Amino acid sequence: MSKLDNNIINNLKMLALDLIQAGGSGDVGLSLSSAPIFYSLFKNNIHFNPHDFHYINSDRLVVTNRLLPLLYASFHLFYKDYSLDNLKEYKKYDSNCKGYASLRSLGIQAPSILEGDVVAASVGLTLGERYLESLIKIENPKNNLINFKTICICTEADIMSGSAYEALSFASSEYLNKYLLIVIKDGIGKDSSTKETFNENLVDRFIALNFNVEEINGNNFGSIDGAIDDAMHSKKPTVLIIKNTYGVDSSRKDSNKNYNMPLSNEEMQAMREKYNMTSPFEVKEEYVKELAKDVDKRLSKEIAIWQNLKNESLKDLKIKEIIEFLTNGLREISFKSENIKINSTYEEELIISNNKILNLLTNKSPFILCGSNDNFYYTKSSINKSDIMSKENPTGRNILFGNRTLAMGGISLGLASLGFKLFLSAPLVYENLLHHYIKLSCYNSLPINYIFTQDTILNTYEEMGYPCIEEISDLRSIPNLINFRPCDIDEIVGVYSILSNYHKTTTMVISSNKTPKLLGTNAKYVLAGAYRVRKEREDLNAIIVATGSEVPIALKLADDLSAYGFDFRVISMPASEIYDLQKEKYQNMLLPKEIKTFTLEFAHPNSLQKYATSPLYVLGIDALKDGGSKEELLSHYNLTADALKVKILEIMKNN
Repeated sequence: MSKLDNNIINNLKMLALDLIQAGGSGDVGLSLSSAPIFYSLFKNNIHFNPHDFHYINSDRLVVTNRLLPLLYASFHLFYKDYSLDNLKEYKKYDSNCKGYASLRSLGIQAPSILEGDVVAASVGLTLGERYLESLIKIENPKNNLINFKTICICTEADIMSGSAYEALSFASSEYLNKYLLIVIKDGIGKDSSTKETFNENLVDRFIALNFNVEEINGNNFGSIDGAIDDAMHSKKPTVLIIKNTYGVDSSRKDSNKNYNMPLSNEEMQAMREKYNMTSPFEVKEEYVKELAKDVDKRLSKEIAIWQNLKNESLKDLKIKEIIEFLTNGLREISFKSENIKINSTYEEELIISNNKILNLLTNKSPFILCGSNDNFYYTKSSINKSDIMSKENPTGRNILFGNRTLAMGGISLGLASLGFKLFLSAPLVYENLLHHYIKLSCYNSLPINYIFTQDTILNTYEEMGYPCIEEISDLRSIPNLINFRPCDIDEIVGVYSILSNYHKTTTMVISSNKTPKLLGTNAKYVLAGAYRVRKEREDLNAIIVATGSEVPIALKLADDLSAYGFDFRVISMPASEIYDLQKEKYQNMLLPKEIKTFTLEFAHPNSLQKYATSPLYVLGIDALKDGGSKEELLSHYNLTADALKVKILEIMKNN
């Protein structure tokens, strides 16, 4: 290792420690021991443009959150436009340098919060690259415009998570040969061979997955650099297991202390003296200038060749579309609900109706993909004119994750980070497994649309053998998320009219029941979040607010109750989050506060309760009964047509 190498690695370490000190938390030991890995990647191995953060053929580098200080420090040393001011914003409110992997941070390629997220997201980035590269190869087999690798740096703790297990299994089955996983296996103190943090045999596991696997001595820069160079040229997915001495070079002599905590002022001063640094966020400019010359020498010719290839490729309209997609994201999609005519006698399973309208949208762009955690049997949410994506058919637009539900959520984060618009489908019973990924997608404003089928307790018991009660309420509790629950094909058309040009996270919960086109529904009114589907005949006595498959039940109730002298209005609320954003005048017109208002949804009542006159007016399920047919369940919860009618009549007469 040259003197320049040693000096820059030491500067990386100190910048990372300064970030940890400024942010008040962070992994000191991991940052110190892993600096040579980052230096090897940026200086000698990964393809990137130091003058352009948004270079579309850059190798994607994603790291576990514990290593973010080291990644940000690398950005400053290797990218011209990543300033010290960027670093000094670390973990500050609304900064561009967050303490977790967020796409709102400059240079972050994929989001993560929990351990394992980064592994799954990195697999998604690799899958997206293969799809785009394959699209280009169809047009011109010799065109290498898009051929970036994805490198994921994580720890053993990340690998132990369920999402990582599933994602790596998926990567193996898809034979993603442009994937490099670097697992840091830290030991404590001087003898890492006897004091490892975990004892799992990672080598055997990755060999079983058909990965190239190599164990490296992390205390030898030459070994690290050579192994990474070999891995970058591998034709198979590769894992490097780097065995480090955790906290190497630290002034913290007591190996029993927590290296994942900031150093004391005295310890930091000792580190500065060790590395000949005098102040926080100090950078040895003479070293950086020399480094920049070496990096430019390695990369400038490659970048110039690529730029010429890009200019030539722009002459091909389909390749130009891919370039524009990677540069600016998915363009607007023309989808007009008024052009779709539904026969008044239409009646079909709602998941089939959804499939038809979904395909009207997905056929308009190659950058819309569908995925399912089964074989699309339960959800019917696939692109009909496309095949299943596979290593033999990399341009298939239907991604079959099998039973890897956690991987589906995590891998989709990486795909969406590249700009793909995704429609992921699963029965509603899997909402609890996907909840974290939906939240993370919302935080990062990613264009992922979840389609949940077999809605409510009635469908799930009969079709899935497991009750859904609180799932819809849980979804509505996620900030920045729009949840749709359409009641018929008209409202499904309205949902897709919104989704065509809405590039943030949504969910749609739909029934598998055979459903007619309902009288009074209207696609364009979905944009209001709630609207009137049954008008009172004369004097308004009460209102029923219903969603999804409960809307036809509400309509029937309103008709039956009219025989008792009560005039009901029925409101369909396909998206309560959108309704809550409407002007107060519209809300008061639709739901006058002086009028008794019931809510009807065969799920936990939490999220709709605010629209009801009082908890007494909420018609839902807040307890669990195990087993039973649909009829038995309705009877147990007093949700049969007769039971609902009796309850509403009693309230109307006595309140």
